[in-house]
Amino acid sequence: TAVVTTPSSPTSGVTGLTIGASSTLRWTISNGSCAASTDDVVINVDDLPTVADAGIDQTLCNSTIATLAGNTPTVGTGAWSVVSGTAVVTTPSSPTSGVTGLTIGASSTLRWTISNGSCTASTDDVVINVDVPATIADAGPDQSLCNITTATLAGNTPAVGTGTWTVTSGTATITTPSSPSSGITGLTIGT
Repeated sequence: TAVVTTPSSPTSGVTGLTIGASSTLRWTISNGSCAASTDDVVINVDDLPTVADAGIDQTLCNSTIATLAGNTPTVGTGAWSVVSGTAVVTTPSSPTSGVTGLTIGASSTLRWTISNGSCTASTDDVVINVDVPATIADAGPDQSLCNITTATLAGNTPAVGTGTWTVTSGTATITTPSSPSSGITGLTIGT
């Protein structure tokens, strides 16, 4: 479908093109009884690609592999690429490709790009963070006290992560929950 606005002009405008289709137009030059000379031009009108959605950012613990969660394009084709960090996309054309080669303690950014012909591609990024496992907790030795309601805890200082004390049974008030050596008050004599 096409409407040539000025058929006698070599640079005529064309209207009425259909998105997602192609039209073939013929330019004919004739002179008297001589055979006409013709040439065709094909005009393809690509549809806008599906808007890319790379899925939500991911935070993993101690893992070098992940699964992506991009959307499946209804118009166009998709492809994953690595923007930053270390990652290997196993099937770049799959919206739900696996990823290997992630680095523990680092982030990687991957881009899902959906493109269709001459239209501007649609892109979206997903960030995958891989946390280092927390230091193994050590609350210190059990304590037996005589007729007092306060004490000092002896937990280990984490090299990775942050520590927090909580009361899991009995009565106690932790004065500084984030300190490995916090004081405690409010202990009940006889329990």
